[in-house]
Amino acid sequence: MIRKMLLIASAIAVPLGATAVSAVAGPSIAGATPLAITCHISGVTINFATPGISQGGSFTSSPTSTSTTTASTLACGSAGSGTSAGNTLVKDNTQCTGTNAPVTGCSVGQYNYDSASAFAGGATTLWTQLPKMKFKINGVTYKSKSTSSSSTFCTGGEPGFTIKGKLTSPAAHANEPAKLTACLGHDTGPGTTGSFAADFNQPGVTIATVDLASDSKAKIQ
Repeated sequence: MIRKMLLIASAIAVPLGATAVSAVAGPSIAGATPLAITCHISGVTINFATPGISQGGSFTSSPTSTSTTTASTLACGSAGSGTSAGNTLVKDNTQCTGTNAPVTGCSVGQYNYDSASAFAGGATTLWTQLPKMKFKINGVTYKSKSTSSSSTFCTGGEPGFTIKGKLTSPAAHANEPAKLTACLGHDTGPGTTGSFAADFNQPGVTIATVDLASDSKAKIQ
């Protein structure tokens, strides 16, 4: 159980599209008042590379695999509403070096992808898969450059992740720290129960998609 929870806590190698960002008060240009906006994220589904995340993963002759995310809707209170486009994210697969090496089922010339262990190992490097983010609130376009990422548990108890960075646009708010928090909720796929937390790293389960939970947020403050 402890191992499973550690794996889930690290399960932020999920390729997430540019769904939203949060910015914490920081230095801005020309003395502009730091932004103070909180947005709730909805409508985001992560589609993992076929067939999906499983305990042992899948094999392919391709050195990379591709996941996609759907567009998001942002509800930002008095600041209005917003959107962010979906994304296509490509990540490197694990090269097989021999029979059953480095993972069971490997053979020379093949690559392993979307195993639970590999999926759980990318907490601190997720930001490199999503180096830039872009979203729009009340007609204003915000852009940020990612600098770091980590795993988290969300307020609803779901495993999730954060990506931190700095705003690059609008210019008046350049360099204000930015942060995205995404929570992994309802899943689908063979053997799933509808809960990513319950299904992750379980024998015989393949998670094909996962929706962001309602406590996923974007803050600018």
